[in-house]
Amino acid sequence: MSDIKEKASRLVQWFVECDAFTNESLERELSARGLGSDHVSKHVDMPGSDGKLHDVLAIPSNFVRRLKDAKANDRRFQFRFWKRNGSKGVVYPADFVEKKPLSRTAEAQRIIARLDAIKKEKTARKK
Repeated sequence: MSDIKEKASRLVQWFVECDAFTNESLERELSARGLGSDHVSKHVDMPGSDGKLHDVLAIPSNFVRRLKDAKANDRRFQFRFWKRNGSKGVVYPADFVEKKPLSRTAEAQRIIARLDAIKKEKTARKK
């Protein structure tokens, strides 16, 4: 029986906190896919690691990628992912899901430009 408790404590639960437009769209999408209240549950005033209370929806883990893609394609969607290890406790931001790829950041672009300049300098010296 300790194996069951150990597995439950390692279980990652996913949540999404969203505005009214996104919440309505999300509920419509889940209903269209046949994922009703047995797959999604609303949690009001869930404590977060930031010390604040959050109104979140528990979502299946396989739906996280779909939501992320929907947000990238339509800026009207406003939400934030949260996760929790186990079935009890506070939720933590899952910001790693929402970060931009490194190649798109301004710092990465600056580094790439500098490397290109160094490469050109080396090529010019060889001639």
